[in-house]
Amino acid sequence: MTRPFGPVGRNVLWASALLLCAACESTPADQHMRTQIEQLDGTIEQLEGKNKQLTQARSELSRRVDELEAELEKTESAEVVAEKVTDELEEKVRMLIERFQGDKDVLVEASPGGYRFVLRERVLFAPGAAAMTDEGREALRRVAEAVRDQPGHLSIEGHTDDVPIKRAETLKSFPRGNIELSVERALVVWDYLIGEGKIDQGRLSVIGFGATRPRVPNTSELARYKNRRVEIRVAE
Repeated sequence: MTRPFGPVGRNVLWASALLLCAACESTPADQHMRTQIEQLDGTIEQLEGKNKQLTQARSELSRRVDELEAELEKTESAEVVAEKVTDELEEKVRMLIERFQGDKDVLVEASPGGYRFVLRERVLFAPGAAAMTDEGREALRRVAEAVRDQPGHLSIEGHTDDVPIKRAETLKSFPRGNIELSVERALVVWDYLIGEGKIDQGRLSVIGFGATRPRVPNTSELARYKNRRVEIRVAE
């Protein structure tokens, strides 16, 4: 904003007023002129103050615009990185699915933020038991080879069907029923992955769900078979 008057303008006004006073005696008209000059000078000071405020506000707005542009640039960069990571993960899952496509004992599926390996009970354990079979160790060896050098945390999850444990011998080993059996089976898989699988213990966690998270409703023997499993979830 261009100021209508500055220090030079005020000096000119006062000089004009002095010349008028020197040329003639003070009259009511002279007094009126002085009053107008004083009012005008006050107006100039007010305008200068407003101009200063507007300049400061403009500077603050400019700074805020720069900040918003920087934040927008960061957001766009983050979106590009996230999209790249997502594409890489999808490609990794696709390759793993192809790798295990012909494997009758290990199923690979995508899961939120990663992927998972699904191993049926019959592969790993005898019914109602937590001692791993030779076939189960071989299946876990293949899984360990697939994830050993890959990033991500591995959550080992034990699952059962909804049929309560009834055999006295099994109940003696697992008095808490299916939930305890699912935890013990997950721990056996945990031991294998650390010992023979050579996977860092810090990458692993164990949880047993019992019958609380079925893959399909327990409405038939085939459905119950699908629900008796161990899942190894890899979260990247």
